[in-house]
Amino acid sequence: MELKPVEGNDRATRGGGPAAGWRHRGRAGAWEVGLAVLLILSSALLFGTQAASKEWPQPYFEGDCPYYISTALSILHDGDLDLRNQLRGGLDVHGRQIALGQSGQWYPKHPILMPIAALPFLALFGMRGFMIFSVVLLAALPIALMRLARPFAPPAAAAGASALLVTGTFLRRYDYNVTPDLFAAILGVAGLLALMRGRDLRGGLVLGISAAAKTTHFFLLPFGLIYVLSMRGGRGVARCAAGAIAPVLALLLLNTALFGSPLVSSYDRNVLLKDGVLTIVSHMSQFDRNPIQGLAGELFDVEHGLVPTSPALWLTLPGLALMFRRHRREAVLALLLSEFYLLLFATYRYWDTTRYGNRFLILVVALASPPLAMALEWLKERAREGMHRRRGAPSPVAG
Repeated sequence: MELKPVEGNDRATRGGGPAAGWRHRGRAGAWEVGLAVLLILSSALLFGTQAASKEWPQPYFEGDCPYYISTALSILHDGDLDLRNQLRGGLDVHGRQIALGQSGQWYPKHPILMPIAALPFLALFGMRGFMIFSVVLLAALPIALMRLARPFAPPAAAAGASALLVTGTFLRRYDYNVTPDLFAAILGVAGLLALMRGRDLRGGLVLGISAAAKTTHFFLLPFGLIYVLSMRGGRGVARCAAGAIAPVLALLLLNTALFGSPLVSSYDRNVLLKDGVLTIVSHMSQFDRNPIQGLAGELFDVEHGLVPTSPALWLTLPGLALMFRRHRREAVLALLLSEFYLLLFATYRYWDTTRYGNRFLILVVALASPPLAMALEWLKERAREGMHRRRGAPSPVAG
């Protein structure tokens, strides 16, 4: 059992009988490709213009971004992951942002998959390659959102939902530097879409790669496996797990090589230097915030809350009701994942350290694409029915 793209009643898909079906499918395919190209070009123009207008390279020296850049530079120029050649200052400056190796190396604290993906851009364009890489990701995001919505709505509604989520949420201002949250969200969307379409092996593989790009995406795997179990039973679960084995095993081997144990990750080897005493600390200890206060902030904080920064999400509420009626399992999966990540990051001490919006919830915004597309299609149908009724109503009789 799998989901297939919805055939809409867009102009490109209307027409005569079965003999003309191949022509309609061809038009529908061309219509969908045209919408996708329009999304890519519009996003590239929007985000490229915004990124180019900023004072280079100041935004790329904020937050975690310098450490992703340093990782890519170390791989490209030194052929290793030891950042001591790239970072100026001692452990008192960088200790919380690096992972201490077995022999004192300064390894990246954050996953290395995104810096690896950025290497071709760095090699071709130098430091500005990171800006170009960021714009490429931002141009790919609306396509991922559209494709995620296609099993639930026709092309126009799926494209409309994608455009609304990019322009009507905090994503519209997410062009100031590179981050694994966006990179991993695109991978997570691709993996979940593969599972929804019955491609369990591919879905497991891509979700495993997504976990390699962002550690908290490991939680996508158990949710995905439970979904596959409900849809296709044990064989589907076996295929999904088999797909995830390779990237998960690669991560365990990397942990062993860098830190001596497969169960010790880079987040377990951060350094706190106080009064000259070096202490190894775990990043996991920073998930200690009051969840009620954190959740209230995630929803209502003026600069970072979903309600003030992402008004387009309101339209997902009626769409979610439609999704529960027509695609119950997928609706439950999306809702559970969204609630889980909202609650998880509500406990994170630094969830509100981004410029605008909450980058940790990019995947939650992406999961709103199917219900939003269904809501848009429902509104279009109601509007069309209203127009037909008005056209068919008798003219008023003069008295």
